[in-house]
Amino acid sequence: MTEITRAHAEWAVVDRLRAMLNEPPHAQYNVTQSYGLCVAILAWVMQRVRTPENAANSQEDCAAISVKAALEGQSVEALPWSLKTGGLGPVNSDFLGFTAFNFLKWLRDASCHGDARQVFPVNSGGNLLGFEVRATAKKDHERSLILTEIDLRRIGIALATMYCQALQSAASPASNHFVQDAQSMLEERIAA
Repeated sequence: MTEITRAHAEWAVVDRLRAMLNEPPHAQYNVTQSYGLCVAILAWVMQRVRTPENAANSQEDCAAISVKAALEGQSVEALPWSLKTGGLGPVNSDFLGFTAFNFLKWLRDASCHGDARQVFPVNSGGNLLGFEVRATAKKDHERSLILTEIDLRRIGIALATMYCQALQSAASPASNHFVQDAQSMLEERIAA
């Protein structure tokens, strides 16, 4: 047994959100559940990866910074970020040329900030298919994006996986069991 560190807890939270998003969807609230889990991953990871390099005080800080660098080198038009929205339209031209980091930062801000945030349901035949997110970043025009359940799952899982892999890689070489140690953290269960 090993000590449960802050790095373990950080990995475990994000990985558990990823695992929940990767499970078969909730029978009744699949789109809402996917939205909630994806936004939780976005909020956690995108805030964390913006750790300034001069403020890096730990291996986890360095891992987070490395994820930002990797996202800055990826195009939002490529998988896994691809903005083809489940058949609801063409590639969204509002984000052409964006890096994955700039797109995910916009999406995080658009879905998590109270000011100027607009999230609308996208319905068809009485069924919720996804959400349209609209937001205006500072010194920018309003951008809009429709995300289906498939998009929410793909983006959330990809971002969480990237982040957890970076944390795992940054773990001390002496800790060959980082993932197993992090997974050993149990959650308190409330009696039903």
